[in-house]
Amino acid sequence: MAYTQQVERSRRFRLALRMGLPIFLLTLITFFAMFNQHKEGLFVSFITASSLLLGVMVYFIFYLIYQSSRENIIDTTTHTFTPDYFFSLYAKEKGVKTLLMISLENIWAINERYGIKNGDAILKESVDKINTFFSDKGFEKLIITRYKGGDFLLFFSGKKENYIPLLELFIAKYQDHLVNDIEVRLESSLVDSRLSDDYDMLISRLYELHFDRKSNEKSEIYSINELENQILDALEGERFSIGLWHLSGPNEKMYDTSIKLIDSKGGLIHQSRYVPVLNRLNKMRNLEMSLLEKIGKLCGSHEGNFILTITSVTLRNPYFFEHAVTMFERFPKARGRITLMFEEKEYCHQLDRFKQQLGHYRKVGYKIALDRLGGYHTTMLYLKELKLIWYDLIRSMHAI
Repeated sequence: MAYTQQVERSRRFRLALRMGLPIFLLTLITFFAMFNQHKEGLFVSFITASSLLLGVMVYFIFYLIYQSSRENIIDTTTHTFTPDYFFSLYAKEKGVKTLLMISLENIWAINERYGIKNGDAILKESVDKINTFFSDKGFEKLIITRYKGGDFLLFFSGKKENYIPLLELFIAKYQDHLVNDIEVRLESSLVDSRLSDDYDMLISRLYELHFDRKSNEKSEIYSINELENQILDALEGERFSIGLWHLSGPNEKMYDTSIKLIDSKGGLIHQSRYVPVLNRLNKMRNLEMSLLEKIGKLCGSHEGNFILTITSVTLRNPYFFEHAVTMFERFPKARGRITLMFEEKEYCHQLDRFKQQLGHYRKVGYKIALDRLGGYHTTMLYLKELKLIWYDLIRSMHAI
């Protein structure tokens, strides 16, 4: 039996004892009153006490039933802990804690192709495999929750270095396997509380690592709070490193740009680190507005055209458009020489409005380009609907 099921059974047993205690007391009082009927005053007192206790008992039982319905600690689909109960256990644990995420990567594809019922069966099967694997390795009381979708969280006491070999062994065994002829793919990432005491930040970092698995192998230079402060400080001080990549292809000279932030020690903060943080803090537009200013200034001192990668959300933002228009007043030589390039995984359904916005950018002097042709299905749909440029050019590094 899984540890989560043991905890749930123990909780129900304690609840049954609490609900039975008033009934037991009422029974004792009733029998005592019956055996003392000849003492009229005492009998009346016991009858009164029994009546009062009966009222309290009914209220107490209904209250416990109500609380029990609100305090469900087990996920009904996977029989893991609920997130609330999981994090209450996490908060009670002292010292350094390792938070581990195991993701069923293709759960949405499974649900769509094989149906929700089969998807739920795969989730249960995955939990069984996790419980069996870690139980065999000596972790009998595995604390696990289904956080969302096909993402499961586990936590252990101690530093993450203690669990990396174990996790690698698990992924090597179960990364790609079949369950009832259904392909299942598992991925994982882990962090520990040395990065932050706030588990919300640790979860955000887990997802950053999940979507950028190359950085999984890199050591963390800063804690999450320190990294956030370094990024905000670099943004406020406009400490940017702009690398130019010469593109060969069109007749005119053209440069793609590679952007990194510079921390207080002069080190570089790569996109894989600062983009998730700025997105979480809703500061990405601030960075891109500052970068547009920098590129506009470059147009005054360098020949050629420049490509600046912009998030699609920023591109559709009216405040960014207003800033992009007024930028030409400060740097008139930049007009017609800046290409705003974006990529998008999910299709924008307000396409008429998006078309109109892109048209406004073109009218004031910008070119619009689409990156990763064929990388996402969305890019192919956009090519059918929008008049875009696609750059598939050979890049060579150019130092500035």
